[in-house]
Amino acid sequence: MQIGGQGIFLANMKGGVGKSTLTAFLTDYFKSNHADTKVCLLDADPQGSAVELLGSSTSVDLVRHIPIGDRYDGVNAVTLDGVYRRLISDDNTLTMVDTAGGALGNIWQLVMLSKCVLVPTSLSWADLRPTIDFVTELNERKEANNVATPHVIVVPNRISPQQRNLSVLSEAIGDMNIVLAPPVSDLSIVRSQAVDFTGMKGVEGTRFHDELSRLGDFIVNYVLSGKLDEYYS
Repeated sequence: MQIGGQGIFLANMKGGVGKSTLTAFLTDYFKSNHADTKVCLLDADPQGSAVELLGSSTSVDLVRHIPIGDRYDGVNAVTLDGVYRRLISDDNTLTMVDTAGGALGNIWQLVMLSKCVLVPTSLSWADLRPTIDFVTELNERKEANNVATPHVIVVPNRISPQQRNLSVLSEAIGDMNIVLAPPVSDLSIVRSQAVDFTGMKGVEGTRFHDELSRLGDFIVNYVLSGKLDEYYS
């Protein structure tokens, strides 16, 4: 299946919801399962957590840290704009973009060029409230531009294996134009890779590996394949 020529943003107004961890593992997942596609990571988070994880990985074709935030001038935003547009114009390249918590500011236009925005959140109201505000703004921007993409994919994150009732989340997002992705949990084995990141291979045989694989398959089969485009058209 052709998955290139597309971009995926991981974003949320709320920080600390797992964007960088998911970015790193999903980037590795796509490269591991689609060897014929060039998979690239652009890390716009000043903390650089995703690029720190993947920096030592040889499986990803391009890893760049282009921090965006109040402490950086507009040059980085222009650089990110140029690099991202060039990568998504290549039909053989899939581009992942990690972002910092807070308002997306002057990179909104790039978000609107993406195939989808993955929005991780826990079931805590401390995370849900800003998440709802964020996805509401995403949908308002889509409506204002009369576009179907980027698809807004909410990813239930840090979900306990005993907590499979996601009614709190589904009720919170109500009838908004949002897709709910398969949930993932938060395991200590993930944090142990902070020193020596080995991606999906390093978590083989764990629940986290199965959950990430399920999430990756969902993104490929329903989002990158164009099935959601057909539904909304």
